[in-house]
Amino acid sequence: MVTAINDYDVTPKVGSYIKPDGWPIGSCLVAGDSFSAFRLPTNSAGPITSLAVRIEVTGRTFKYRLGDWLVRVKIIFLGDCEPDTQTGGYMAVKT
Repeated sequence: MVTAINDYDVTPKVGSYIKPDGWPIGSCLVAGDSFSAFRLPTNSAGPITSLAVRIEVTGRTFKYRLGDWLVRVKIIFLGDCEPDTQTGGYMAVKT
């Protein structure tokens, strides 16, 4: 897993902004529990307010978009007694 690009730390951590592909907006990672290290808020008022996720950095370069430097990530939604599912997305990087 990539942890640095051009000497910048790209390790996902609590507070990292994640925007999954296909979502209109993203959210900042929050602390997880014994099931997962992170949870991704869904920005929904429905019964599911956050999802257990694992984030893997897959990009090798940064992309500048709307005032943020972004790197590609793989977002794995952890299945609770179900198979994991995954999608791509972007994570904002502090440069």
